[in-house]
Amino acid sequence: MAIDRPTFNESWYRVAEMAPRMRSLVQVFRQHYRGRLWYVFRDPSNNQFFRVDESGYRFVAMLDGKRTVTQAWDACNEQLGDAAPTQGEAIQLLGQLYTNNLIHADLPGDTMGMFDRYKKRMGREVRGWFMNIMFARIPLYDPERLLNLLSPLLGWIFGPVGLGLWFAVIGFALYGLTGRTEELFDQSQNVLSPANLPLLYIAFAVLKGLHELGHGLAVKYFGKQERVASEVHTVGLMLMVLTPVPYVDASSAWAFRSRWSRAFVGAAGMYVELAVAAFAAIVWARTGSQSTAHVLAYNAMFVASVSTLLFNANPLIRFDGYYIFSDLTELPNLYQRSKDYLYYLVKRHVYGVISPRNPAHSPGEARWFLSYGLVSALYRVFLGVTIVFFVAGQLFFIGMLMAGAAIVTFLVVPWVKWGKYLTAHQELYRCRSRAALTSVGAVLAVAFLVGVVPVPDRDRAPALVEPASLERLYAGAEGFVTRAATSGEAVEAGTALVLSENRALSNEHARLASELKQAQVRFRAAMREDIALAQALRGRVDAQREQLGRVTEDMKRLRSTAKGTGTWVSANAERLSGRFVPRGELLGVVATLDALVVRAAADQYLGPRLDAQSALANDGEGRAVELRNPNAPGYTYRGRVFHVARAGNNELFSPALGYFAGGSVATDQDDQSGRKASEAFFEIRIQPDPPPEGAPPLRAGQRLEVRFTFERKPVAQQLWLALRQLLQKRLNI
Repeated sequence: MAIDRPTFNESWYRVAEMAPRMRSLVQVFRQHYRGRLWYVFRDPSNNQFFRVDESGYRFVAMLDGKRTVTQAWDACNEQLGDAAPTQGEAIQLLGQLYTNNLIHADLPGDTMGMFDRYKKRMGREVRGWFMNIMFARIPLYDPERLLNLLSPLLGWIFGPVGLGLWFAVIGFALYGLTGRTEELFDQSQNVLSPANLPLLYIAFAVLKGLHELGHGLAVKYFGKQERVASEVHTVGLMLMVLTPVPYVDASSAWAFRSRWSRAFVGAAGMYVELAVAAFAAIVWARTGSQSTAHVLAYNAMFVASVSTLLFNANPLIRFDGYYIFSDLTELPNLYQRSKDYLYYLVKRHVYGVISPRNPAHSPGEARWFLSYGLVSALYRVFLGVTIVFFVAGQLFFIGMLMAGAAIVTFLVVPWVKWGKYLTAHQELYRCRSRAALTSVGAVLAVAFLVGVVPVPDRDRAPALVEPASLERLYAGAEGFVTRAATSGEAVEAGTALVLSENRALSNEHARLASELKQAQVRFRAAMREDIALAQALRGRVDAQREQLGRVTEDMKRLRSTAKGTGTWVSANAERLSGRFVPRGELLGVVATLDALVVRAAADQYLGPRLDAQSALANDGEGRAVELRNPNAPGYTYRGRVFHVARAGNNELFSPALGYFAGGSVATDQDDQSGRKASEAFFEIRIQPDPPPEGAPPLRAGQRLEVRFTFERKPVAQQLWLALRQLLQKRLNI
């Protein structure tokens, strides 16, 4: 059976006779994480921190410059027994102390070695700066003296009085916003307009400056509460997606014994930012909509909510939420240790490395590292891709540069490091062949599965069930309804459905008919006596006959009849009798409820695929599709496509598919009818098959989901198509 912690190490002879000692400036703090005692080393020269467990501290504490490494290790074994660090752990600890410049050894050439390590570390930091161009940090100023002046004046905001006032202001602001949700939403539509961008960035810069000031003041306040030396020596700019925002180094909070104090330091920026946003909400609610103060106040609220929720409060990226989460769960350096744990699993279970270092000190930590490592890695890739496309949509050239940097960061660099590890790392000297074979095998297997093996290719679209034949019946003329057919009644072509009466129109018809008769009598008399007068009267007779014809047509329109067969459907049929209806009012519809059609709205990704690959199958029948009915989730309905629109359209065939009616199609915010889609769609018409046995029948007006199945393709081919479509849509190419 393999030994998890072998006592001896073949490289021990390299350090056995060294007599190192801790540098005199290093400070030590005791901390408790997840019930275990730890020691935190702080280097005041650069405000860097390093953590070791109790057995590691016992070993380091014995290194006084006189004892050799072997003597210190032997003493630890006598005092701690099995809990003492192994030779491998001692070597690793010494290496980490050297890397962090916390240990000194009086050996020839050691000073040069320290400088070499420092140069290598600085080189890694510089390379990391360029590789992490989307979140690069540029230190500018030492704010220690300024914070020492401000802390006695403003530190109270983090105490009980300040916390109580904070809740009061937040509550008052929320009360002032009650009932104004629609107004808040409407104003958000113009927040990224060119005219508002300068004001938005002013609010952004001020809020982020106060945010970082809150971190610095919190370090000073809680350092004083815990009687720990707390210093803040770095404030600078971080290029967050090429946007300069301030940042402050609050790593002194590592020395705080209370995890709640450390967590409050991490939350201090959002604490201050939300307080300012609350004051801004109060100003917004009490100023005119056209004033500059009103617009600035809204921008402050917008920045505080969006940046706080998407970035600062998110524990998956290393901003405030990450450090708060790390402190509350007592898992310091969570991101790096999670990544190291994933590497550990591969080294131990795949490569067969003998005794790889496990960063998890308990089963609980192992579960945290596994879940956090996987989720955070996926989220970082998603966030990076999203940011690249967003920037490329605004600034194409810069977006392409960022895309190149992202490709190098996420693809090229990891492959290069992996190759170097497999070919040269000393850790694999006994299992290099196994590691190489399993790695190559895994790469080939993934390449085969992704690039060769065909998998189902499906897409979905929202749809609506409608009658195959639908005749809308409108009031042809205004009048009072005297009779209306009952809704649900089967009708034939020519059946009178709604009869109306208009007495003014009837009287007008009678008057015109009487005047026409009189004109005709005078015309016939003139024909016998005066031909010239008869010619003049002929024109009047024709004009009166034409006017009477128009009124007669209007009277005919008082009788609304069906043009085809079907079922009469009217939501107001029972209330129509006796009611006045104006010209053009919808009275109801004549629909063929026993013959239905499904109309789907395919987006700009799906629509062109259907048109390019033809909606008809090889047998001449329509492409088979699946229909999912939310009212019958246990059944699968089927149908066939018989029509695909050749061009996109923004006018929805029913508002039921749009956001306003609970549908899934994004609609234009300025269109109150809910029928105008924000992006063009392709209309697909489908003839549904009879429902499966036991399933409820489809009914007109139901919303469905249509699933289209294409020819099976490898995942790589499907991803390439999706990427091309995304680039064409986002970059307009």
